[in-house]
Amino acid sequence: MPIVPVYSIAKTYTAAAALLTWPVGTRMGDLLPEADPNSSPLSLESVLSHRSGLNDYFPWDDYRADVAARRDPWPASQVLARATVGESGQFAYSNIGYLLVRLALERAHGESFFDVLNAMVLTPLSVDAQRFETREDWGRCSGVEIDESLRAYHPGWVYPGTFIADPADAAAGIARIMRGDLGPSLAEAMKQVHLVGAPDTHPMQPGAGYGLGLMTSGDPVSVVGHGGQGPGLSVFAAASADGKRSDGDFAAGEGEDLDLIARCVEAVLPAGHAD
Repeated sequence: MPIVPVYSIAKTYTAAAALLTWPVGTRMGDLLPEADPNSSPLSLESVLSHRSGLNDYFPWDDYRADVAARRDPWPASQVLARATVGESGQFAYSNIGYLLVRLALERAHGESFFDVLNAMVLTPLSVDAQRFETREDWGRCSGVEIDESLRAYHPGWVYPGTFIADPADAAAGIARIMRGDLGPSLAEAMKQVHLVGAPDTHPMQPGAGYGLGLMTSGDPVSVVGHGGQGPGLSVFAAASADGKRSDGDFAAGEGEDLDLIARCVEAVLPAGHAD
């Protein structure tokens, strides 16, 4: 079985850990007293749903250049110093928001990001995951060709944090969340529907949305999941909203792989489903 970095699929597990730790309406300033005054009033809910107005670092030219050059990652404080808050209430994907949640979880539990996730959600959901924090951790991967360029990429550039796992196993963990293994109220909260305005051709349409750490499809929601993209890989994990079916896989290359998403989504739809 493949063992690869799941990249942003980890956001689903981060959101679950956060919602098991604090009420959804908690202000980020209460979780991180040292947070920038602009982000302090933001609610946990708005950050987890990417509706806080926080910007993202992925479009920054210097970020992309340093990643491409395989330099060491910047201190998180350098990223947070460039955080801005625009209009809230509209979907705008923000890795900076999830970096704040990561730091808050580490502060609250007094442990590293992976240790918090492993104890609170990964192990209870029977997801066999491993750390992805240093260049040496590429050696934990299997089922994918790891060339010198990948080995030179430092996982610290994934500021919200991630881990290594079989994508199918990560998808099965999401299905267990939907089945209520971490509590039925958590499952319902995470799959709330906020439409994201995806193109009609996107595999999560019709009704493509984002809840709390979960991509959603349909209204009522029929499919949930999350994707991840990073150097060398595109990854996707999908589950039926009732948690009865799951599928996860990866494809070589960078950027969103719509064929990969379509395959995973199709695999979890009920038999006889019609578009």
